[in-house]
Amino acid sequence: MHPSPLVSIVMPVFNDEDWIAEALESCLAQTLEQIEIICVDDASTDSTPTIIERYQRDDRRIRLIRQQENRSAFQARREGILAASAPYTLFLDGDDELDPRAAVKAVAKAQATDADLVGFGVAVFGPDGRAVGGYQKRLQPTRTELEGADILRTFFPVGKPAQGQLWRFLFTTQLLRDAYELFPEDLTLPRVNDLPITFVALAAAQRYVSTPEHLYRYYFRRGGSGHHVEELAQFEFYAAGIDSAESMAPAVRTLARKTPDPEPLLDGYASTRRSIIGGVLNYMLKSSDEELHAACLDHLRGKVPATDLVLAAAEFAPDALTALTRQGTRIELEGRSVQNVLLTTKALTTGGVSQVILAQAHSLVEAGYGVTIAARRPGSVLDGLPQGVRFVELEGKLPARLEQWEDLCRDHAVDVVIDHQILYSKDWSALAEMARAVGVPTIGWVHSFALRPVYNLRDTLSFIQHRLNALSTLVTLSPLDAAFWTLQGAPHAVHLPNPPSPLLREAAAAPAQASAPEDRLELVWWGRLEEHTKQVSELVAVAGQLRRLGVDFHLSIIGPDSADCTGEKLTAMARTHQVADQVDVVGPLRGQQLLDAIDAAHLFVTTSIIEGYQLTLAEAQARGLPVAMYELPWLSLVQDNHGIMAAPQGDAEGLARQIAALAEDPDRYAELSRASLEASQHALSPDFTALYQQLITGTLPAERSPQPTLDDARQILDWMVFYSERHAGVLEKLAKASSPGSASADGARRSNGAGRKKPKESDLVLRLRPVARRVYRHAPFMRPVGHQVKRAGGRVKRRLNLDL
Repeated sequence: MHPSPLVSIVMPVFNDEDWIAEALESCLAQTLEQIEIICVDDASTDSTPTIIERYQRDDRRIRLIRQQENRSAFQARREGILAASAPYTLFLDGDDELDPRAAVKAVAKAQATDADLVGFGVAVFGPDGRAVGGYQKRLQPTRTELEGADILRTFFPVGKPAQGQLWRFLFTTQLLRDAYELFPEDLTLPRVNDLPITFVALAAAQRYVSTPEHLYRYYFRRGGSGHHVEELAQFEFYAAGIDSAESMAPAVRTLARKTPDPEPLLDGYASTRRSIIGGVLNYMLKSSDEELHAACLDHLRGKVPATDLVLAAAEFAPDALTALTRQGTRIELEGRSVQNVLLTTKALTTGGVSQVILAQAHSLVEAGYGVTIAARRPGSVLDGLPQGVRFVELEGKLPARLEQWEDLCRDHAVDVVIDHQILYSKDWSALAEMARAVGVPTIGWVHSFALRPVYNLRDTLSFIQHRLNALSTLVTLSPLDAAFWTLQGAPHAVHLPNPPSPLLREAAAAPAQASAPEDRLELVWWGRLEEHTKQVSELVAVAGQLRRLGVDFHLSIIGPDSADCTGEKLTAMARTHQVADQVDVVGPLRGQQLLDAIDAAHLFVTTSIIEGYQLTLAEAQARGLPVAMYELPWLSLVQDNHGIMAAPQGDAEGLARQIAALAEDPDRYAELSRASLEASQHALSPDFTALYQQLITGTLPAERSPQPTLDDARQILDWMVFYSERHAGVLEKLAKASSPGSASADGARRSNGAGRKKPKESDLVLRLRPVARRVYRHAPFMRPVGHQVKRAGGRVKRRLNLDL
């Protein structure tokens, strides 16, 4: 007769005939004889019970409990625990093994320390019998002893993937029985069936100790993971793991009521639940084709709130955020009742985007809407915050900010979000998806020319294109931008002007024509000294050309330094171009000092290579100044604007010649000054409050969403090639191969706006062919545009042939 057992080894088994003998042999080989082996057969359909019975005849320490129907390993373990007679329990799966010293080592540790939980190392083997180091390392104990809430914090850390393997521990049997008492007696969990008991038992445990010795042998042999999902039913089985997380909620609430400080418990459970949901999302991405994703996500939305899917994806399955945004249903604006609007950006500063947001907030408040501005980073300047506008600053990493975003949308009863960071940040899609999960539509506002990412050689356009479905409307600043996004698959793209700045409104209230120069020509530019997009060095190049032409002039360059250009660097350039006496790099000016500097000038000069809505251009024209600029023909502000003189990009000589001619022609100057005032009045003419009301209610007139034309596609391709060639070095090679003086001609060829001859269709095709592959490598998102042009070109050719 065997003495009373110290350890009950509980084995849930189901169709384990290939491995059950080795598992039983490892139990019988224990150096501690005071054990019992409780095998609970979960209605196997193979010879597993027969094998157990054969061993049982030779060793009465083996007990077999047979369940008449398959009730999951969760119930099998429960039956084993209820049948156990030992004070301690070890678990063993039917396809794994125990080290011969497992029972004696673990029990000795528990008895010596009065612990109710003992952790130990796990040896992990692959199908070929070799050790699997990575997984084995993750299963090793990291702490020698823990007490109270630190046990749960250590094994279920917030923000980390949850691991709930019961077989990593020796438990007091009573701890397990108490844990099972908190779950329904008839609960079955086909997936993730060990984690709920592990979590609850560890949450209730008071003392944990560990040994680094590998007392358990885990074998990668079989399981539902890793199989390719061919149909929804397969995914539904795997997604049942979420049921395990949900089953824990009542037990967690019961424990929380008994705990003086329930926060670690509740936080740990919330993170564990998200981890399981995130695991299911990762499995969907890894094991199923994209065609099945919509059905899989619909199934998940039926199991958990859509907001939980977003949080779980952000924290544990970031790639799934793309699938969520692609597969979700776009929220239509039309017909919605809007009372509260949420505007968001990175941070409120003195920059242009922030000024647009503040102006929008002012207009919306005047229209009777509740307005909140949310900054996604610290460091906002709130001096210009309109009265009545609430300000919120998000904190932490993306998962934390998404939780705050959900609360913000609910607590402030937000009806629509306008996000001004679409082109500058990639976290907008997660915020838009969270807003959509709450039922709130997001409007994306693009503040630069659509091809800005091409110029920056970034993948932003592809990123946006794959997530357009998360936006109810995409706002651009020009008809050409709207055409681009429509060609990219955004039928909800519109174009709207940015609101006027205070400087523009004040100047336009008392318009005054500028006086023509009588002797020295005063030129001015203001903004941030930024080289990459504003090309401030080209201002000095233009000044150098004016000196060569013998023009008596002075140029004031006003603004703060930037990361890629400083006032000191510009001053050095001026010396190199021998115009140091004629170019004054002033530094930043504000208020009346800035106005005085502008009013002292005769002409505003700008050499930007890319802009979305060049506010300084409108501000200059509002004070009667003509404008000399490098061509940016897509800008709404330059359309039908006769107060502008333009030269192709990079043609400093051509721009200087136009400025020199203007200095000698007072009548032409007066004509341009009047046209500038007219253009500034036109920029102020829209009813911005009405436009924003129409935007957020989905009632903008059709002309705000023009259909793309062949000419739109040609312009987009032309500028795409231009920006791509700048980085590919093609222009330099062409310049070397061309005749003297070709720089200006080349500039004319690569620009496509006013003041230069447009290329013929055949010239355009010939010019695109050598660089098409390079362009598509840099900007694969432009392939649909290229195909549109190719098809449209074919239609034009056919029509011409018919006419002939």
